[in-house]
Amino acid sequence: MALFDKKDQNAGGMVPGEAECDRRLAELAQERVNTILQIGQVFLAGNSIESVKGTPYEVHIKKVEAIDKETDYQEKRKLALRGLRKCEKCGNILVLDSSFCNKCGEKLQPLFVNDPVVGNVCPQCGAPVAEGAAFCTSCGKKIEQ
Repeated sequence: MALFDKKDQNAGGMVPGEAECDRRLAELAQERVNTILQIGQVFLAGNSIESVKGTPYEVHIKKVEAIDKETDYQEKRKLALRGLRKCEKCGNILVLDSSFCNKCGEKLQPLFVNDPVVGNVCPQCGAPVAEGAAFCTSCGKKIEQ
């Protein structure tokens, strides 16, 4: 019966060296995840939606593209709500109604922001607009209903 008594004593505790094994197993699991992420980043950088059409990767690359598009939209909207915008060519921060970049001279295209969730944002300048408004009070753009 001593064999069973000894087993019961160690059932809840750790055997010497077990904590070190657990630590190393956790490190290896994290290293594996990081390596898979790196593989994905390399794959994504080297492929486009056209090159993966019809493959199992297509849905995932579409999702990444949608996330990138939403990120770009949110960055533009955040600046626009503060009355600013970024030059697409050089990255200079400008006043929202600027026509040209004062750093590189680039003619600025209209800032088309669209928030499909909120919907109460001017599609040209990103300023908040009242529900049912016909025009943006910030830039005068006609709001399509």
